Amino acid sequence: MHPSSFLSALAILLPLASARPADPLAPRFVGGSCAFHITQHQKNEKGVGVDYQYDLRIFDSIQDQIGGVNGLTIPDVQTRSVNSQLPATIDITSGITDADPITFSYAGQHWTTSTSQCTIGHYDNGAREGDCGFTC
Repeated sequence: MHPSSFLSALAILLPLASARPADPLAPRFVGGSCAFHITQHQKNEKGVGVDYQYDLRIFDSIQDQIGGVNGLTIPDVQTRSVNSQLPATIDITSGITDADPITFSYAGQHWTTSTSQCTIGHYDNGAREGDCGFTC
């Protein structure tokens, strides 16, 4: 092989050799306006114990589900964190009574089921459901 042909081939192959494959464990989500659907199960109803239980489905800005949890028990005025493919957790804080709003936070943002970021229904058959949006 002529030295100039070898150098030409090497120049083509070097960028390929140094390219790094995508990290298969890296979180994958499309940022912008994310959302979640939440179900709050009433205390002492339908097999739920003395604390509220929550189901959460987290969606990125193209509506792909990127996380969630079922049956997350949170005592009164306590906070639990939910992991997903987002770079920070979504924190959920329970109220004390059925009329209390649920409080959320994500990456410095804070809101409740009583603010414009959320819509939540009334309890029906031991649970209420709602949707909230946030910047991700």
